[in-house]
Amino acid sequence: MHRIAFLIPIFSFWTVLTLQAQTYKYGHINLGNLLEELPQTAEAEAKLRVIADSLNRQDSILTANFQAAYLKLKKEYDEGILTPIQVQQRQAELEKQRAEIQEFEEQAQRTLEAKRAELLEPIIKRVNEAIQAVAKREGYAMIFDIGSGALLFALETTDITPLVRKELGLQ
Repeated sequence: MHRIAFLIPIFSFWTVLTLQAQTYKYGHINLGNLLEELPQTAEAEAKLRVIADSLNRQDSILTANFQAAYLKLKKEYDEGILTPIQVQQRQAELEKQRAEIQEFEEQAQRTLEAKRAELLEPIIKRVNEAIQAVAKREGYAMIFDIGSGALLFALETTDITPLVRKELGLQ
């Protein structure tokens, strides 16, 4: 009888420890809001605005030149100054100009995206390192970004892909 009375508290203690070991802490963060709070992000955005403004000025010049050429063609056509062959040539020139503007705008967008990634990469790396440090120190199993739904941190676990493949009949 004394053995049973002695084993019950030990069993209860073991059960509590087992349940605590299986309890995971989950956390969340709004990464976008956090990034906006960092002064480095504001500096990066200011640098991007300078580049974007420069590209926008170039685009405005190209667009203004295109519009001027179009209006000149329209005026000369309306006045009957141009032959049909000249009209076709000028239309081809305008089409080429329009394609160049479109290519410039696409290249400008790619340039901005690449520069944004370059400027934000060290900031995001620093934030990710901070998230991982806090998660490990505070015992979180997973941290989610509530702004995007992305998983920012997870404890290392076993990859169950082979088991799921087997379940699905894949080899």
